[in-house]
Amino acid sequence: MNYGPTSFGFPRVCHTVIMKAAQPAKPLPVYLQIAELLARQIKAGYWHGGERLPTEAELAQTLSVAVGTLRKSLALLQEQGVLERIQGSGTYVRQTKGTQQQIYELFRLELVDGPGLPTASILDVSLQAYPSHLPPLVPAEQMCWRVRRMRFLSQQPVALEEIWFSASACTDLTADDMGDSMYLFYQQRLGVWIARVEDQISAAAAPDWVCRPLAVLPGACVGYIERVSWTSSNQMAEFSKTWFDPAVCRYSSRMSQ
Repeated sequence: MNYGPTSFGFPRVCHTVIMKAAQPAKPLPVYLQIAELLARQIKAGYWHGGERLPTEAELAQTLSVAVGTLRKSLALLQEQGVLERIQGSGTYVRQTKGTQQQIYELFRLELVDGPGLPTASILDVSLQAYPSHLPPLVPAEQMCWRVRRMRFLSQQPVALEEIWFSASACTDLTADDMGDSMYLFYQQRLGVWIARVEDQISAAAAPDWVCRPLAVLPGACVGYIERVSWTSSNQMAEFSKTWFDPAVCRYSSRMSQ
């Protein structure tokens, strides 16, 4: 399902806010970036089950990467059950779904004209008492990390995020510690695996700190997502808010049975 531009209006007016310079998050290795991009394109229907991909030379040229890097990406997707490589014939999309989750499996925003590769820049990392009006991630007023980030798809800015998670397992944190994927950061730094999420999608006025980075007019209505993330043991691990520009991206969810 796709959520496009909306005409809802809000009386609130944004004010100019001076932001710290955004710091690019640590990027994934190039072969992982390519694997994630191809996986997102397959899920978006660029290629269907049983369809053969372009030759390695053609695909490498299209993606502006070395053939050796592309081969590493394809090998990973084959290992994950997304692709099937047939000697002398080529690389095909498997008819059945792979069993391993991609890094950006749960990232639902896509460009209007295609999935795009997600990256991030970190605007702010701060240790704060958890607000009592938010979902019960931790007991009220317990210390949590609040991370504010700008999200990009194929280097185009599309969204701003505000992310909250408990500081109990991580008392010292800087922007240098985090990469493009927060879920990968949770696994590697905190030993926490996100197993499921719940998104509530609506439209809202962008808060003050979002207007300028997202390049939206004061008082503009934008797409809005509230997400709660749980571990496999059903413990709430993260609460986040995302404001996105529906002129350049969509929230996409694909389901089958």
